[in-house]
Amino acid sequence: DSDALDARTRAVTTLLYLSEPKDNRRIVAKHDRLLEVLVKVIEEDTGEARWRASSALATLAKTPGNRGCMGRVDGLATVLADLMVVGMHHKETAQSKDQAKKDRKKDGGGGKGRAGSSANESREDHSTIQGEDSMTRGPSFDTMDGEQMITHTYTGTFTEGTGTTFTEDDMTYQSAYDSDHHTDEEGDEEDGDGSNSGDDDEERSRGTNDMGYGTDGEESFQEEEGVEMQISSLKKLNIENASDFLAKSQLSACATLTHLTKHCANAPLLCQKKSLIDNIVFLAGTFESPLHTRCIEMLCNFTRFPSNNARLASMPRCIETLLHCGKSKIPEDRMWSVRTVQNMCSDAGSKVGLATGAILSLLSTAAMRKDYEEQYAAVGALMNLSTEPGSIVPLTNTKTVVATLVHLAHSPNTPPAVRKIACDSLATIGLWLQTLASAGTVPEEIPFSPLPTHSATGWLRWDN
Repeated sequence: DSDALDARTRAVTTLLYLSEPKDNRRIVAKHDRLLEVLVKVIEEDTGEARWRASSALATLAKTPGNRGCMGRVDGLATVLADLMVVGMHHKETAQSKDQAKKDRKKDGGGGKGRAGSSANESREDHSTIQGEDSMTRGPSFDTMDGEQMITHTYTGTFTEGTGTTFTEDDMTYQSAYDSDHHTDEEGDEEDGDGSNSGDDDEERSRGTNDMGYGTDGEESFQEEEGVEMQISSLKKLNIENASDFLAKSQLSACATLTHLTKHCANAPLLCQKKSLIDNIVFLAGTFESPLHTRCIEMLCNFTRFPSNNARLASMPRCIETLLHCGKSKIPEDRMWSVRTVQNMCSDAGSKVGLATGAILSLLSTAAMRKDYEEQYAAVGALMNLSTEPGSIVPLTNTKTVVATLVHLAHSPNTPPAVRKIACDSLATIGLWLQTLASAGTVPEEIPFSPLPTHSATGWLRWDN
C-alpha cells in the first residue's frame, strides 16, 4: 500500500532526526520495541525507509551505552550483515564468468584450469593496486542530485572512498587517506546540517506540496488525480534511486556493526553467528567494496575477545583473507590484518596451526615496514608463536624470521618497544633450542666433556 509506504518512510525519518542529538540516543534506544521495528523495516523495505532505518541504527550505535542492548536484539546483526552483501555475490559471479571467458579465448578454448588461477591472481592484484587507486578514484557509487555521499543522516557513519572516517561519542577514527575530512563530531554535524539544507528543503517540500498542503494554507487537500500522481511519484523515487538507497544503507549497516563489535559483551555473541562471520569475511576480501577495510577491523575486534580466536583461526577462508589483506598497499588494511593475526596467535591451541610459511613470511615482511603499529603487531605475533615448542621448527625453517628478529634487535632505528620484543623472541627461541639440545643423550663410549665444547672439527686436518 503506497500510503503505508509513505507513512513508514516519514515515521522512520522522524526517528532518525530524534536520534541525532546525543542526549536523545539513550532514550530512543531504550524505548520498547523501537530497535526491533527498525530491524523489521530494514528487512522488509528496499527503498528510502530502509536507508533511514539503517542510518538511525548507525546513529544510535555511536553512543557506547547503547551498544550492549543493540547487540542483544534478535536478528539485528544478521539482518545488517545480509544487507551489506546485497548484490555483491551476483557481481562476484558475473566477474568470475567474464574472467573465465577471457581466459578461454586467450588459451584457445582449453584453459579451464587457467580460469581459476587467473581469478586468484585478479584478487591478489586488487590487494596490491588498491592503495594507488584509492588516491585517485572517486566514490564507488553515484549520489543523488549531486549531493555528497554523507548527508546529515550519516554523521558518525562513513565518508566516501576507500579510506573511511566515522565518529562516535567517545572518539574519532580516520584513515590516512581522509585528512581532508572533518574529525570532530560536532563539526561534522554542523557541516552536515548546513550542507544538506537542500535535502531538508526536499523533505519539507514533499511534506507540504506533495501531500497537498500549501505553505500559505491556501488548500488543505488535492483532487483524487493529484493524490494518485503523488503516490506514483513516491514509488518512482524509490525505483529510480534504488541503487543509491542501497549503497547508503550498506554504509550505515557497516558502521552500525563496526560500533557494535567494539563492545566487549557483544564480541562472543556476534562471533557465534555463522552467517554474520561469513559475510564479514567475504567483504573483507572484496577489495573493490568500500566496506572491506571496516570489515577487517570487525574481524580484529572479534579477536580482542580471547575465546573467539580459536573459532576464527580454524576458518581457512578467514586466514586466506587475512593473508591477502596483509599484502595490501593500504596501510590501514595491513595494520588491521596483522593485529588480527597477532590476537589469533595468542590462543595456545592455535599457535601450531598458524605457524605456517605463508603467515610467518607475512609477519616478517610487516615487521620490516616503517609503520610502527604494523611493525609492533607483527613482532608481537612472532613473539606469541615463539612461546610454543611446536612452532620452533617452522620459525627456524622460515629463512626470514630469525634474520628479521636479529636485525630488529640490533638496528639503532628500531623503536625501543619493538626491539625489546624482538630480543625476547630470540631469547625464547634460543631457550627452546637449548632445551631440545639438552634432551639429547651422548653415547656412553664417548669421553665425557662439558657441553658446549666450543671446539672446531674438520676432516683429516694437518697440524702445522
